[in-house]
Parts: sequence; C-alpha cells; structure tokens
Amino acid sequence: MIKINLENEEEILKNHVEKVQQYINFEALQHREKSYIKQNIEYFLKAKPDEFEDVITKIKQNNIDKNRLKKAFVGGKNKGENFGYTKFSSKGTTTYNAYDLAQKLKINVCPYCNRNYTFTIKDKNSKSTRPDFDHFYDKGTHPILALSFYNLIPSCILCNSRLKSTAKFSTIKYLHPYKDSFNDYAKFRLKIINSKFFYDEKGFDLKLETSDVKAEKIKEAFALETLYQEHKDIALELIQKAQIYNESYIDELYQKYEGTLFKNREDLLRLISGGYIEDKDINKRPLSKLIKDISEELDLI
Repeated sequence: MIKINLENEEEILKNHVEKVQQYINFEALQHREKSYIKQNIEYFLKAKPDEFEDVITKIKQNNIDKNRLKKAFVGGKNKGENFGYTKFSSKGTTTYNAYDLAQKLKINVCPYCNRNYTFTIKDKNSKSTRPDFDHFYDKGTHPILALSFYNLIPSCILCNSRLKSTAKFSTIKYLHPYKDSFNDYAKFRLKIINSKFFYDEKGFDLKLETSDVKAEKIKEAFALETLYQEHKDIALELIQKAQIYNESYIDELYQKYEGTLFKNREDLLRLISGGYIEDKDINKRPLSKLIKDISEELDLI
C-alpha cells in the first residue's frame, strides 16, 4: 500500500465538502437527526482517518437511525432513491461527481496494490474511465462516512471489488493510505533457492516481509505476496541488471550523458531499474515499490 500525497489537498477537500452536500437527502432523516447532522456535517465530511471512530461513536451516542442514514448518504437504485453516494458516483451527474474528484486527486496507480493504473479520463464523446472509490469503512455499515473525503480511496477494480469487497476495514486494525505507507512497514525481499536465480525465476522466491500487525492485515486482505509472484520476471530482470550495471558503469553512463539524456542521476537509475526510486514518486508507475525494494537490496540504486 502506497501513501496518498496530494499537492492541493486543502483545496480539493474544501471543494468536495462544499459540493457533495447537495446530494445528501436530509429529508430522509427525522427532525432531531437532521438538525444534528446539519450542525456537524462539515466535521463528518472532513473527518481525518484518525477521527473516523469518533464520528461513528457520535452517531451511536445520538441514536441516529442507520436505515435513514443510508437513505440520506448512500441512496439506492430504485426510483426516488438517487441521493448520496449513488448520485455522486453516477456518470450522469453533471455538476460535481466521482469523475471530478478523481481528476483532481490525480492518483494514477492503485495505492492498495501498486500494480494497476487508475487513470481518470473524461472526454466529450462520453468515453470515460476512472478508478473505483473504495469506502475504507464500508458504507453499508457506516453510511455516515459514505461521502467523507478521506473514506473514499481511489483504487483499481481488482482491489476494491474482488479482493477487499465487503471486508470490514477500520483504522484500528488496518493501515490507511491517507496516513500510512507500506514503505514504512514492509519490504519486498529475494529468497535465493539455488544458483539458477541469475537466469531462472524458479531459483528464487519473492517475499513481502513485515513485522507490523496492521501491514500484515493489508498484505493478507489484498493477497499482495501471492499476486506479486506473477511479477517475478521483473525481479529476475533486476537481478540481471545488477550484474551488468555496476557502480563504475553507471558513473560512466552518467558522465557521458549528463545534461543531454539525464538531468540528474535519478533519471538514469529510473531508466536502468524501470521504476521510480524516490518514495514520493512510487505512486506514479505500477510496480515501483517492488522495483525500488529489490533494486536497493541488490545495490542497483
């Protein structure tokens, strides 16, 4: 899982909170409930990951009915139910919708797996695509968070719909991509089996190692170690590159092409490894964490 870092976070957050409120069906709530929710709506929509449990507690303490909250914040597909997240996520919603949020976020690789692109494309011919928005706290159990900015995680369809699906995530048990990163808690590592590892994928295993309980839960939920076995070919290429591109050869290439092909050494290392090598850039290209971790282990970068 890769931490989400936004350039204009406060601006995007403010815009979302202002515009998404138009889709909340406050009339589905009882008078007392409506009054309480309206008084605290900005807090609920802006709540940071560490505040989610407090939001949930406040809803319970004030005896807000879950079914009415679903009608207000989630909506449905039947006639007269086009409110909440249903309205926000509809492609036909023209004022402000999930496509607009995804475009502003510019998260081009799934933060959960770092394997799949999540580009957002909107064109005048209605040929559009965007990442799924995973509800970190599922909207069925916690409808109050159905439109909350930090509860909407742009992700690939595999992670959202196939792997996580309806699993009950919480910040108590799992890392959250707006506050945590696998870079701090987990590393890909090679486990050499035999001497064929220089040219044969069967000569090594690929492991995702962590001693952190929350990171282990993410690893299991998204089957990361299993999925990454399908990318052993990338690790094999890095093993081979590490034999070819020793430090003196890299120095030679940089001295030869500095200022023409490469503006800095990082550009050259990215070309050699095939991935971004700075932590802040890992979410720009799929598999960059795998490439960075293994390249570091092999002293390629």
